[in-house]
Amino acid sequence: MTHNLKAQQYLRAKSPLQTVWDFIGIPFRLVLFDQEWLPRLGWTTLEAERINMVFPYLKGRLLDIGAGPNTLVNLYKNGVGVDVFDWGGGVQVVESTAALPFEDASFDTITYIACLNHIPYRQQSLHEARRLIKPDGRLVITMINPLLGDFGHAIWWYSEDKHRGGMKEGELGGMWTSDIVALCREAGFALDEHRRFVYGMNNFYLLKPV
Repeated sequence: MTHNLKAQQYLRAKSPLQTVWDFIGIPFRLVLFDQEWLPRLGWTTLEAERINMVFPYLKGRLLDIGAGPNTLVNLYKNGVGVDVFDWGGGVQVVESTAALPFEDASFDTITYIACLNHIPYRQQSLHEARRLIKPDGRLVITMINPLLGDFGHAIWWYSEDKHRGGMKEGELGGMWTSDIVALCREAGFALDEHRRFVYGMNNFYLLKPV
C-alpha cells in the first residue's frame, strides 16, 4: 500500500457513498481483513476512523502515548509520539510510558488512541500524563469496551499484539467507560465529553486536568 493511498483516508469527511460502502464492508473492515488491505478496496481503516475522530480536538504541542507507527503525529506535525515498541514512523521508543523524558507541563494535548488497555501500569502512565500536561491542556482517549475487545483480540489475526507475541500480563481487551473515568479522576483529570463512534463500538473521551 502506498503512502498516498493510505493518507487519502485521513482528515476528510466521508461522502454518502463512502459511508454506505464502509457499512457494507463491516465484516471485512472490523473482523476479517488485515487493515493494510482495506484502502485498496476503498474501505476506511479503524486507524483512520480513530484519527478522524480525534484530530479536531488536538491543540498546541501533542504527545501521543502508545503512538504505534506515529501516524497521528506525522499528520499533525507538531509533537512527539512515544511507544515501548518500535513500529516505525519516527516514534520515540521508551522503556515505560510511566517515566517519560519531558519537562513538566510541556504538552497542550496528550492522546491515548486505542492503547490504554495495552498498558499494564495504566494508572502510573496517566499520572505521568498529568505531570506533562499544561494546566489548560486536554487529554484524549479512545477505547473499545471489554466485551467487544476480548472477542476482537481473539479473532484479529492481524492485530498489533499478535506481531509482538500476544497479549502480556496486565493487558486488557478493552475498558469500560466507568473504569476509564475513575482511573483518570484518580490521576487528576475530569471528563469533559464522551462520544461513541464507529457504529457505537468505539468510545471517545475528552478530559481536562483539575
